[in-house]
Amino acid sequence: MRLVDAIQALKNISRTGWMQHGLRIAESVAEHSFESALLALELASAAGMDAEKAAVLALVHDVPEAIMGDMPKWSSERVRRIDEEAMREIKSDKIGELFREFEEGRSNEAKIARLCDLLATNIQARRYMKQGYDMTEIEEKTRREIAEMLEDDVFRPIRGRVLELMQV
Repeated sequence: MRLVDAIQALKNISRTGWMQHGLRIAESVAEHSFESALLALELASAAGMDAEKAAVLALVHDVPEAIMGDMPKWSSERVRRIDEEAMREIKSDKIGELFREFEEGRSNEAKIARLCDLLATNIQARRYMKQGYDMTEIEEKTRREIAEMLEDDVFRPIRGRVLELMQV
C-alpha cells in the first residue's frame, strides 16, 4: 500500500469502539492520532522530554489500522501479532521503526505517546457523553489505565496536567 493511500484510509476509518457504543458518525483514526500527537507534544515538553519525538510516535501509533481497520479492544492480543505484517504492507521503514518503538515502550517518549493515546480516548469519551451517548465503559476503562500509568515516576512532572486535562 502506498503511504498516501494509507493516510487516506486512516482519515476514512471510524474508530470501532465509538460505533459499537451507538455512534453512527464517529471520530476517525486520523482524528484520534492527531489529538494524541498534540497532547504528546504538550505533555512531553512539560516533562522535559523530546516533545517532537513523542508527538511523532503518537501520530504513527495507529498506522497499521490503514490495512487492518480499527479492531475492537477485545481483539488486541490477536491484533498485535499482525501489526508488523500490516506495517510491511505500508512499506515505510521509518514509520515501521517508530511504530515498533511505540509498541515496545522503549523510550520515555513512547510511554508519553501511549499515555496520550489513552488520554485522547478518554477526552473523546467525555465529549460524546456530553452529547448524550453512553460512553461510561470506555471513559472508566481509560481513566483506570491512565491512573495506573501515572504511577510511573516518569510521569511525575505532568500528573497534575494530565488530571486537569481529564476534567475538560
